[in-house]
Amino acid sequence: MSLLAVYLLPLLLIWGWYHIRRKRLEDASRTVREQSVAAGLIDPASLHPVIDPVRCIGCGSCVKACPEQPEHHVLGLIDGKAHLVSPTDCIGHGACRAACPADAITLVFGTERRGVEIPLLSPDFESTVPGLFVAGELGGMGLIRNALAQGRQAVDAIHRKLRTAIPGQLDLVIVGAGPAGFSASLAAKSHKMQFVTIEQESLGGSVFQYPRAKLVMTQPAEIPLVGKVSFRQTSKEDLLAFWQDIERKTGVAGSMRYRERVESVDRDGAQGFIVRPHSRNTGQRKYCWRSAGAARHASST
Repeated sequence: MSLLAVYLLPLLLIWGWYHIRRKRLEDASRTVREQSVAAGLIDPASLHPVIDPVRCIGCGSCVKACPEQPEHHVLGLIDGKAHLVSPTDCIGHGACRAACPADAITLVFGTERRGVEIPLLSPDFESTVPGLFVAGELGGMGLIRNALAQGRQAVDAIHRKLRTAIPGQLDLVIVGAGPAGFSASLAAKSHKMQFVTIEQESLGGSVFQYPRAKLVMTQPAEIPLVGKVSFRQTSKEDLLAFWQDIERKTGVAGSMRYRERVESVDRDGAQGFIVRPHSRNTGQRKYCWRSAGAARHASST
């Protein structure tokens, strides 16, 4: 009997410690979720996980894998299942999905309550309007690494369709200098295309709007004119500084038009488009280019 107690007592102590710790974690997760609901912060801003409660085994791997921890409690365990407890703090790192051993997590854009309008695109990211391409967050891809890839791939597809250049005409107009738009700009520069990039705020787009010290990159990414770059726990400020350095060194800055907000994109006859942005400094501008069939394209990112 004494021998049984020797083995049983440590097991009971371990089980008791685990049970208490688990309860504290669940209580903390409930508190975070209640605070999010009370503040109306229940709609994720971008790509985010949806957890299948049937598949979820409650192991907590997704909670531990989230790069936002411990500054933000994006995921938590409640009643033995993983939950998105602070939706607005999620920016779509995707580490939770990779860490889940039960394949219970799907990354989605939009929610059941508010839905999302994602344009219908070809494999090359061309929209149903010939000559208009969509990449990045507007196309439903909020993850920075994938948005960088989409911007490059869209411009590569445009470049393959280009024919003889027309003097005074642009090959490409890129709307937005977020991850996809900046990658598209670098890709256009690498192809020696005639282009301008229009951004209503600053380099980084939506990334520029993230809270201070926000963790935004945790995985390697391929960047045109730079190559593969390994990011490890990269904050918003570090990433923007890195992009600004690339912008300066590659010379792409000469094609960037900041503080210009696009007001309209209109057809210019049967073969072209006109983009009308408004600058805070110079007023309204006009950029013209030709669409598919005349070897001129636009990329909206």
